[in-house]
Amino acid sequence: MNKFCTFVAIAIAAVGGGAHAADLPTNKEVPPPPPVNCFSSLWTYLNSSPADCPLSYAGFTVYATIDAGLGYSSNGAPFNGSYANGVYSFVGKQSYGSKWLWTPNGISQSVVGINMKEPIPWFPGWSLVGALETGFDPYSGNLVNGPRSLVQNNGQALVLQSANSDSSRAGQFDNSVGYIGLSNQTFGTLTVGRVTSLTLDGVIGYDPMGGSYAFSPLGFSGSYAGFGDTETNRANTGVKYRVSYENFHGGGLVQWGGYAQGNGVTGLYQGDIGADIQDHFGGLLSVDLVGSYAQNAVSLSNFTGSCATLTSGPFKGQTGCTSGIPTFYGPDDLKATLSNNSGLMLLAKYKWGPVTLSGGWMWWQQANPNDDFLNGFETLGGYSVPATIVTTNKALAKLFPTAWTNYTAYNKMRVVNVPFVGAKYSINSQLDVIGAFYYEAQNNYNSSTTPCAYAKTSFVQPSRNVLNVIRENSSACAGTQYAISAMLDYRPLKRVDLYAGVMFSNVYGGLANGFLATQNIAPTAGLRVKF
Repeated sequence: MNKFCTFVAIAIAAVGGGAHAADLPTNKEVPPPPPVNCFSSLWTYLNSSPADCPLSYAGFTVYATIDAGLGYSSNGAPFNGSYANGVYSFVGKQSYGSKWLWTPNGISQSVVGINMKEPIPWFPGWSLVGALETGFDPYSGNLVNGPRSLVQNNGQALVLQSANSDSSRAGQFDNSVGYIGLSNQTFGTLTVGRVTSLTLDGVIGYDPMGGSYAFSPLGFSGSYAGFGDTETNRANTGVKYRVSYENFHGGGLVQWGGYAQGNGVTGLYQGDIGADIQDHFGGLLSVDLVGSYAQNAVSLSNFTGSCATLTSGPFKGQTGCTSGIPTFYGPDDLKATLSNNSGLMLLAKYKWGPVTLSGGWMWWQQANPNDDFLNGFETLGGYSVPATIVTTNKALAKLFPTAWTNYTAYNKMRVVNVPFVGAKYSINSQLDVIGAFYYEAQNNYNSSTTPCAYAKTSFVQPSRNVLNVIRENSSACAGTQYAISAMLDYRPLKRVDLYAGVMFSNVYGGLANGFLATQNIAPTAGLRVKF
């Protein structure tokens, strides 16, 4: 009996001990879930970020962005498939009359490109880097080409012109960037080739609207980042360097070569210094100071025709429009205004929780260029600025005007101040609300003997209606312009943006010289997809 009781006691103890042992925690880790194949479906792919699921192979990453929308302008210009913006969301010289318009590239330029980052085996910590990218219009399929948009409207009256403007993008296969370089986490990154300017980087980084074409004047017109001339936004033969040390960062850019090498200036020199500071409240303050000097910067423009009511002949009473292109010159020829541009950007951004406050102040001055280039030159995209023929013969002077290259536009320096400010509030991880205010003021740099004054200008439309506007008599007179914008950005998937907003813009004084209208209200809605 004692042996039996002893056996039962041992069995009970063993079972009890086993139960307690099973209850004890173990060090065995739970296996992680199998990785999600982001290419298993289109939905899965669109709900992955480009960083999580890049299209990469052997150090090369292919990417693309398509941005397409629809907009309305209270005073707009017809769509142009060569122009980067496609339409005028900000009031322009050609703006006149309400229009519903297909609106490409509302919040970012549509692009296709390839990045490279390849470690160098013989030099640990160093990588070979590079990029090739081109911007295009998603509706027309054209590569962005500002000079082409100008020649497409060469000689036409303003009331007949579509949207057009000069640009550093001139139909090149690398109209965004095309560079190669070296990168090291400690020593920074050095790139050579076609690079963006430090000022353009500053605008994209600190503009409350991120350089949006549809909701920001700074994005709509490259003249802001170019300190007066949009062609300085990219150096085709440039050397660019960026480096970081603890909370500080800096950069420099130097361009060699001139117009013959595909540049919009004969010399470009820029520097940047900044810092990122974490405060005691968990916020992050970022600041940058950027300086720039551009020599012989080019601003291209076209000739403007005119329309008039015929007073005699078989077509009396009808409207006749004449070309503004001089005799013996081709439709692909353009005018150029040259200047030396220097300026500063002071930029700041503060992010605290869901709130981001950003803004800055730009100051620049434009002076007469170092050289006159009266013998003409080939400009971006292969378009020509013909030689100026100087003659005292009145008959020849009418056939060969001397207005192709303007090198005396700034006998008195033009000085411009541009303050801007805005805020973004992230309602959640998918929805942002953004608002911004932009202001520009220029001095009176009119060197003409004719003083600044308001005068009536009449524009005859093809419908025979006469449009009478009161404007300042010179674009060199003092003037101001401003814009107020607001936008909602909703990301239902990580690679997809649905956005809608509006920009309200006004222009006054010398900045409104020659304009058909001085105000534009432009709501826009669109879709952006990143691949």
